[in-house]
Amino acid sequence: MESCGGVNFEHVVNISPVVSMVWLSGSRDVPCFVSGAIASFGYTPSDFTSGKVRYADIIHPADRDGLDLVPDCASRVYRIAAADGNWRWVSHRVCRLEHSPGVPDEFLWTLADITAHKEADVRLRKNEEDLQALLNAIPAVLLVVAEDGECLRVTGSPDTPLVKEAAGLVGKKVDEVLPPERGSELLIPVKRCIETETPQFFTFEISVGGRTYFQEARVSPFAGSFGGKRSAIVVALDATSRKELEDEIMLQAGHDPLGSPSNRGHFNRKLLFSLADAQRTSSSLAFFMIDLDHFNAVNEAIGRDMADLLLKGVARKIQGACRQDDILYRMEGVNFYLILPKLRNREEAAMTADRILGAVRTAAVGYSGNISLSATIGISLFPENGLDGKTLLRSAETALSSGKTAGGDCFVFAEPAPAGE
Repeated sequence: MESCGGVNFEHVVNISPVVSMVWLSGSRDVPCFVSGAIASFGYTPSDFTSGKVRYADIIHPADRDGLDLVPDCASRVYRIAAADGNWRWVSHRVCRLEHSPGVPDEFLWTLADITAHKEADVRLRKNEEDLQALLNAIPAVLLVVAEDGECLRVTGSPDTPLVKEAAGLVGKKVDEVLPPERGSELLIPVKRCIETETPQFFTFEISVGGRTYFQEARVSPFAGSFGGKRSAIVVALDATSRKELEDEIMLQAGHDPLGSPSNRGHFNRKLLFSLADAQRTSSSLAFFMIDLDHFNAVNEAIGRDMADLLLKGVARKIQGACRQDDILYRMEGVNFYLILPKLRNREEAAMTADRILGAVRTAAVGYSGNISLSATIGISLFPENGLDGKTLLRSAETALSSGKTAGGDCFVFAEPAPAGE
């Protein structure tokens, strides 16, 4: 210690894991002091103070050029060789110690081993590259939107039509940049998602470069906060090609949702779109599960072929009792599914159900034999009984079972979903 001008370096020695070295002016190869923390690199202080190891010799060859160790206390990051031959990253600072008359200038070096940080940074960058590659492979655009409508971030495949357009929203309020109806399409499900912490779904169409693109979007709550704001992640998937293909198939097949039992996939997709529209517009929706009562007896009385004709007639009767925009599907057996979008209130659903029951009762008029028809309807409502199609179907089925137990020829509303569901 005394050979270095009498400076008390006891506190420096106790600093760990930072290595401290003291160099005298004009002594470029041999430091006059090295702290014990150098052991973390596999060396002893005497390896350097004796001249056995020259510090310049352990600097990585690729890092030597341009490495200027002037005493400005700025951090310099480079690699040095540990005693075991492995390269370690260090953050190196050089500072001039307080000058004493008659004593050569003294310079303090501090070296912090940042190898673990550099390796973690490499892994992080690799993970980010992998994530970006994954996003680039998915025809989707991802937006982070805050509760106040500010678009905080946009990423996604560069081949997705909306990525460039959406990138222009970053840092701006969505409802101030987009047309009112477009802004509402995005903000209503975003705010509902943040408030309820429940994923939301919606669909929308947008024209870019003279072409209309069909998008299916999912909104998920962002865990914690993004930029200090409560936010949601919007993933818009480009479903244009699929929709065009489905539209073409439907056109070629001349699909009739009432003429024969429907493909359940058609109904599920229609229900998904209807729910997405209800979420986007903050409107209500009703789902009817309609089942004909004791139809096996009718089937035995008039035969399978006549019973099938009768079912087609029942479908037309039910359709006639519906509102103009209601969506009716004939399902397997003697079941019919009905979607009532943009429902004003519960009473409107009850009136529609009552008309359907009356229509079914008259559907067998004109058929030979003593035939009477009736139906039971289970009704579930969005959002009171559920926010997704699976929950609404289950609620309507439970209500239908209650109606059957009560004797049929009636409609029953599902019980409200328990709090927290």
